[in-house]
Amino acid sequence: LFFSGTIFSILSFFSNLEAGCTVIDCQAQLRIVLYLYHGLLINGIIQNGQIPLLDILYDVFKECKGIWQGALPQKGDLVQRFWICFGMGLKESRHMAEKAQLFARGGILPSDIFAEGANLCQGRKMNPIEPAQLATSFRRICERDFSDVCDKYHTPEQRRNSQGSEQYMFAVRTNDTLDHIENEVMLHSTNLVSVAYYLEQFVCSLGRVLEWEQSLLSFKQMSKLGPRQGFAILFAQHLLGALDFAQDPLTHEFQNVSMGHTPSLFMVEYFKRIPTQNVLWFQGVPPSADQEVVTKY
Repeated sequence: LFFSGTIFSILSFFSNLEAGCTVIDCQAQLRIVLYLYHGLLINGIIQNGQIPLLDILYDVFKECKGIWQGALPQKGDLVQRFWICFGMGLKESRHMAEKAQLFARGGILPSDIFAEGANLCQGRKMNPIEPAQLATSFRRICERDFSDVCDKYHTPEQRRNSQGSEQYMFAVRTNDTLDHIENEVMLHSTNLVSVAYYLEQFVCSLGRVLEWEQSLLSFKQMSKLGPRQGFAILFAQHLLGALDFAQDPLTHEFQNVSMGHTPSLFMVEYFKRIPTQNVLWFQGVPPSADQEVVTKY
């Protein structure tokens, strides 16, 4: 069993985490979905527990630097933080946030917002999702980085007597790695490649639901960038802009479509059709209070 568990862990780290982190946001689908979900949450339009699959992803990626660039953004910071994580500089992202605020509060948005957004996106690279930042256990096992291990299981006397020995260092590193695997069990149990597919389908469908297809076609014709960059401009400036700055985000409209009501209803309807077991390798079972499940060394 120990041997089987070890083989499974190695496959999980290299195939699920490393490959999964590469594909789950390859078209910015993860950050688009998480920013929308977070924006709807902080506006009270949807609630925790309403969409189980997104609750899992939100919890797993809530401290991911590649997605959030720091702590979770507050209302009023969504647009700027999204553009920063999309690769824009601080000055340019603030400029785009000011444009979004102008429109959300009744101002007239310049007709060249696509051209301006395309120009600012040109040559930019999204901050990647690094598995080593997402999972400390990945850093321990795959990168052999034990620089910040913590000994929580030996007494001061045991440390004095054993410190520096190979057996002691092996025990400390093993215990620390096991602790992080336990803390990150939801991440390890999530099939990130399957999740990537569902998120991508959601983003593609959201553009149709919000009636952005014609605008995206115009963007593709006037720029050398792909349609996802055009989607990101509409998403940040109008959808996140409404959630960030509109007086009533639920009913705020762009092109006669509600930027709060419509995407929230579609998000709930879409993800409720995807049972969480469809994207979980296994279902972690928390130990009972009287059950010892891990032996420390």
